[in-house]
Amino acid sequence: MTKPRNPRIVVIDDDDSVSDAIRMLVELQGWTAISYRSCEAFLAEFSVDDPPSCIILDLHFPKMNGTQLQRQLTQSGIRVPTIVLTARPDSPLAASALQAGAREIITKPVDGDELIRKITSALDDTAGPMSRQLF
Repeated sequence: MTKPRNPRIVVIDDDDSVSDAIRMLVELQGWTAISYRSCEAFLAEFSVDDPPSCIILDLHFPKMNGTQLQRQLTQSGIRVPTIVLTARPDSPLAASALQAGAREIITKPVDGDELIRKITSALDDTAGPMSRQLF
């Protein structure tokens, strides 16, 4: 199993302070980080031909929530390791994100070391994202 040479980590969170901090942390690892403020913004630029190496995903958004995005990716055969961020890890929404295919739940406020360990593990365990079809 080989890690991508320059993993591309997508951060989907509408809180700029959280998104900026995670992006900076990811870039300090030498990885590429791309931020989106909504699930819809991510989907507008998503390509099955060039999926990210890992997604860091908040659950709560005004329109499409993180669980809905995870479910849509999974049902479409898109396999990208997803780490969910939430202040309420015991909520039904967090549980449904795991059922929809998310890999991990991390509680906000996010511990940077824990997040990097989870991303590294996702990259190590994955030969690369697989995709079958576009939505």
